[in-house]
Amino acid sequence: MPRRNLVPLALLGVLAVLALAFAVFGASSAPSGATLTVQNGSTKTFGSPTGSTSFTMDLVASVSSGAGTGSVTQVRQIRYTPPRRMAVYQVTTTTTRLAGVLNPAAIPCALSSYTAVVGGSTPWTPGANAYTRTESLADFSTRVPNVSSTSCAPHPSTVHGSVHERASVRAGYLVGVRLTIDVPPQKLANGTSAASGSEGEALVMLQINGTPTRHLVP
Repeated sequence: MPRRNLVPLALLGVLAVLALAFAVFGASSAPSGATLTVQNGSTKTFGSPTGSTSFTMDLVASVSSGAGTGSVTQVRQIRYTPPRRMAVYQVTTTTTRLAGVLNPAAIPCALSSYTAVVGGSTPWTPGANAYTRTESLADFSTRVPNVSSTSCAPHPSTVHGSVHERASVRAGYLVGVRLTIDVPPQKLANGTSAASGSEGEALVMLQINGTPTRHLVP
């Protein structure tokens, strides 16, 4: 074989190896089918762009400070009508009372906190009735904005913990996400003890674009 043909053939071999390496990298870095299902469901529920669909949602929070201490549960209902009205209701077993209406400028932050819950790089795993995953509290708190009257930014946690997540998707919509945040006993960097316990949070969709989620066909 003439020597002038050796260089192109050698380059062809190198390019083939590189193409294979990129294909393997692309396959390993692409989101899994379960992850795409959950994240696409979030997009369908909250709209594209985010905030273009109406919804009614219960936010359920429970806190337990340790074994035998019991827990405290609070329910707030969010009623959102695009693009500029988000009302918050305090819900008890007997009443639903208007607690306040968000300033329109604060609505994008609230919406981003809802959509950020199912984001991140930790993949979702399909189960019998829902999708699940567990990530570190550090990853979760670095991603999800902490909504307040003065800021819209994540507050990375200084304590170690884990977040167990369970997402329900029906008819392509994300209809619920439940979180259990576990913080074990530990010492902080300054030598003090951090409070341990468990916190539960849930986003339960009641209506999406006027359709009750119970009417969505699985």
